[in-house]
Amino acid sequence: MGFKEEFKREMRNVKNDAAKEVDKYWAIDFEGHKIEIHNKMLEESLLVDGRMIANNKRKSIWSHIFPYSTLSGTFQTKDGKQHKVHVKIGGFVRLNISVKVDGQVLLKEAMTLEFLPWANKEMIVPYLEQQIKEHKKIVTTDLPDDAYLVDENHPKLAPGLSDQLVSEGVTPFYTKKLLKVFMEQVENPTNETRKATYEKIKEEKVISYFQELIELFSQEEKDEQRVQQEAIWLLENAAHREVVKFAIIILGCTNCESIKERLQILALHEEFTGVALFALKNGTSNANETIWQIAKSVNGWGKIEAINFLEANTEEIQFWLLTEGTRNNIMNSYSSLICAEKGKLDILLHESDTSKELFIGAGEIILGLLGDETYQPLDDYEYAGQVLMRYTYHAKTHCSEITQFYILTRITEYMNESEETWEERYAANWKTHERQAVHDTIEEIAKKPNWVQQTLTILQSENAYHTEAIAVAQYLEMDITGISMKS
Repeated sequence: MGFKEEFKREMRNVKNDAAKEVDKYWAIDFEGHKIEIHNKMLEESLLVDGRMIANNKRKSIWSHIFPYSTLSGTFQTKDGKQHKVHVKIGGFVRLNISVKVDGQVLLKEAMTLEFLPWANKEMIVPYLEQQIKEHKKIVTTDLPDDAYLVDENHPKLAPGLSDQLVSEGVTPFYTKKLLKVFMEQVENPTNETRKATYEKIKEEKVISYFQELIELFSQEEKDEQRVQQEAIWLLENAAHREVVKFAIIILGCTNCESIKERLQILALHEEFTGVALFALKNGTSNANETIWQIAKSVNGWGKIEAINFLEANTEEIQFWLLTEGTRNNIMNSYSSLICAEKGKLDILLHESDTSKELFIGAGEIILGLLGDETYQPLDDYEYAGQVLMRYTYHAKTHCSEITQFYILTRITEYMNESEETWEERYAANWKTHERQAVHDTIEEIAKKPNWVQQTLTILQSENAYHTEAIAVAQYLEMDITGISMKS
């Protein structure tokens, strides 16, 4: 989005924050009568026993250039006596109020308007912890600060996606300045120093300086206990997601074993999975089992982050990566390559026999590796030739459905590249006999008579696999122009 849209959103947020800060309410008892005063950004009101007796409305926030308002009115007590109430309220930096009835001062009060960036907002971490307490899981992707980020020019994104879209780093010296104000907060924790850190964090997305922050923080001389104290303060009081992420990273640069359970909770919301897993892996012991459990509990960008952090140090984890790792609500191509590598797909497919479950999982990984015309991760896979040769070998036993045969048609498309492309593949990750074996095996499987009938059945039904069936029909050179396909 352009500067104009960003400025408009920021001004909206500033206005809303100011409105919340000046929203104050007082209630006073006078001879059994309830006097109420409500101060808002654009309105002040005076009520007695629930009846409005004076009201002042402003047309614009700029009307506060005249900082004081007066409210006056009369009311009658039970004995029939008339009383006059007078209220004076306002101020630039301090909000002052005086309330008089018949000239007698009932209330005189002054309070500082601090406009703290976390004040008058719902805190994110307690919000998530309450969900886990009540439901044993995260039940909504919403976060309390959505209202500050989403508008007509800034649609809501899937949790974790905005961090994937960041391509530029921060301005020079930003990270160093941020770390300086945070360390000042650590040395002297006050509202002023905490506000300085908080506001500085809000200027940039944490992911854009993540590595630099870790490196610079490791060079600081610090009292780890005091650092943790202030990082936890930010964590517990943050009403903005970037502040939560910053706090988690700082905690991850310390021994954070004592808050391991809290980090696990935060990792379950996919906006925070990546930073929480960093903290678990870097700051706690025996974290891999925890990371695996989280990987099995999330289902989007968080799952992709978890797979990146996960060490495939057991056969069980390797098998899970190959059969479940790529299944998420994003696209399997994002994690196909790392699942193939960590799960040792090339080794498991070299067995003489393989399970149906592994064959299906391998097919999903290969489909992801095939990508699209613009980028095919398969060309970056060291064992591409071996894996496709072994996959097509096992397909002779396990390929029985159109969705599986469709993968073979996609492999055929990949194979039908120019000889120039193949010279590059031979130099990188293919052998000539692998290419020939893949070609011959797919041709052999394609000769089975059942594919034509399965394709016709799917195209004439209300089946979800019309796209795959059409691709198979084209591969088999079937004439399907006269078929009326149901949607």
